[in-house]
Amino acid sequence: MRNRVIKRFEALLCTGSPGLYRVVTFFAVQHIYSLAELGHVASTMSVAQMAGFFTAIGWATLILVRLPGATDEQAAVDVFYPLAGMAVATTLAVTLAVTLASSALELSDLLHFDVPGFVSLLWGWTAYQVARHYFVAHKRYRTAVLFDLALITGSGLLLYLGQRSGWPPSCALAAALGLIAAGMFVAIGLPSRGAWWRAFDMKGLQFGLTNFLSGGISLVLVPAATLMCGASFAGMLSLLASLTAIGMLLPRAISIAQLPELAKCKSAGRPFDDTLRDMRRSIGWSNGVVLTINVAMVIGVTIWRLNDEGERTAVIVAGLLLAIQCAVGMMGMVGSSVMMAFEKGADTARINLATTGTFAVLFALCIGWGGQVGFLLVLVSAIAVIGVRNWLVCGKAALVYRQYAMQRCGTEADGMHTASIKQPAR
Repeated sequence: MRNRVIKRFEALLCTGSPGLYRVVTFFAVQHIYSLAELGHVASTMSVAQMAGFFTAIGWATLILVRLPGATDEQAAVDVFYPLAGMAVATTLAVTLAVTLASSALELSDLLHFDVPGFVSLLWGWTAYQVARHYFVAHKRYRTAVLFDLALITGSGLLLYLGQRSGWPPSCALAAALGLIAAGMFVAIGLPSRGAWWRAFDMKGLQFGLTNFLSGGISLVLVPAATLMCGASFAGMLSLLASLTAIGMLLPRAISIAQLPELAKCKSAGRPFDDTLRDMRRSIGWSNGVVLTINVAMVIGVTIWRLNDEGERTAVIVAGLLLAIQCAVGMMGMVGSSVMMAFEKGADTARINLATTGTFAVLFALCIGWGGQVGFLLVLVSAIAVIGVRNWLVCGKAALVYRQYAMQRCGTEADGMHTASIKQPAR
């Protein structure tokens, strides 16, 4: 019982530490550099993380699903490295596309977009996420947390040294991500001869698209705030977004901790109704508690950090809408977990494509409105679209699991019938 509690606590820490990293580094950038500089680097990081859905998160999802089925440690390493190689290939493609686009359109001057910062953060973030999910898939949460703490410490140190040396904060953060990722790959070890590469698996891009269309809505908010409300407003919003996202990592931890178990049950043809029921109950109560804490935190931090009373009200309203959006987003975690366990990325992507297209239309209308009011309307639109998306995904997941249960019952019935036929006559 004690070991089980410790394991759950480690899983919670493992899921929450990336959020802690984001909060600590954002506060460090604001303290060492400035609030306006934080707005710029937060926007660049958000764009890099949106691209990272294709270069990292899609492949990390396949790592979570496939590694638990490996027969031993070396087999798991051999499964991991081809997926990591596909992540590298995707990152190279994105880097080349962005570099060519920026050269052709002079993107840096046109939109004040930090292309070198974006590229460096994209590579660092991809390497860190792919390597980290190897340990998460094996439930080696303590190892992952230790690397996360090293990342937080290294980021703070490099930000301090970078400010004194004239580096932009994006370069310091990317360097820390790359160094820690290198340490992770050393800990993972090398694959067997000939196991470096396999045929490119489109499911990684499908899961990347699925995560992009569901999570990209949240990441676009800070760049939109920079464009519509200014860098200082966006810097404060990025702090609130990071703080509210930490609490939402509790329900996410419950989902991620159960995903390898769902994959094992599915591979073995076993039912997992009880696991899904426990997930719904746990995620539901944690979601309510976290929402209450986030509301209090948004109000308190804004009053503490922001002195401009005119801007303070708009930031508080935006922060409260962010807290609500996080809570609504977590309501679809169980359905998303089922779709990932059955590798139904294409079905989820179709749903996300329709809902994200709807958000894009609403977003364009809000951009046309402009200013703080327009940005608050962006947040309201995001809440509505995410709610509809969760309803559709959960409905599809229920259908997928119902078909699986019917197939499993049919297989068991056939097995019993075969066994009865093979029994010798008396």
